[in-house]
Amino acid sequence: MNRVPVQTDLSPVFAERLRFDYEYSPEEQTLRLSAEHLDELLPLLAEDERCAFDYLRDLTAKEQPAGTLHMVYNLLSFCHRHTLMVIATIPQLAGGESPEVVSATAWWNSANWLEREVYDLFGIRFRGHPDMRRIFLDESVSFHPLRKSFQLERVKNLRDLGEIEGRFAKEAREQMKAEEARIAGNDRKPPGSSSSEGAAETKSGE
Repeated sequence: MNRVPVQTDLSPVFAERLRFDYEYSPEEQTLRLSAEHLDELLPLLAEDERCAFDYLRDLTAKEQPAGTLHMVYNLLSFCHRHTLMVIATIPQLAGGESPEVVSATAWWNSANWLEREVYDLFGIRFRGHPDMRRIFLDESVSFHPLRKSFQLERVKNLRDLGEIEGRFAKEAREQMKAEEARIAGNDRKPPGSSSSEGAAETKSGE
C-alpha cells in the first residue's frame, strides 16, 4: 500500500464553499486566511467528503516581530492521503484584550491538549474548548513565555517564578515531612505485628 501523501488541488472546493478572502497554494498545500473565519473553514475541512481531513497532526502558533499572531494547523486525510497546512492570522486587538479563536476540539480530539499548550505559551484563548487551562505553568503566572513581550518583562517574570517556586518547594517539604513521619511510625511497630494482626483477623473470621 502506498502511504506517500498525494497532492490534491482543493481549489474547486474552496471556490464553491468559502465566502471570504483567502490564499490557497495547491503546490505547497497551504491555505492562508483571517482567523475570524476559522469557524467556517474547520468544519468544511473535517466534514466535506472531498477534503475529509480526519487527523489533526499538529496545532501551534507563531508571532511575527511586529506582534502579529498566527495559528498553524497541520492536517491529514487518511482516506485521500492528502495534507494541508492552514495559517490563520489573528487580527490585532486593542491593548489588554486576549486573542481568541474558535476551538478545533469539536472536529479533532487531538486539539485538546495542543490548544492548552498554545494558550499557556502564547496566551491565545480557544472559544468552546472544554477545559481551557494552562498545561505547563501554574494558573497564577501572569505571562506567556513564547510571546515577544516576554523578554521585555523579564525582571517581573523572574520574580513571579521565584514566588511560585518557593510556594511549591514549601508544599513539597511539608509532604516529605508527613511521609517521613508515616514511615517512622511504621518502623516503631513491633516485629511481626502485621502478620499477627492478619492471623487474628483470619481466626475471628472463622
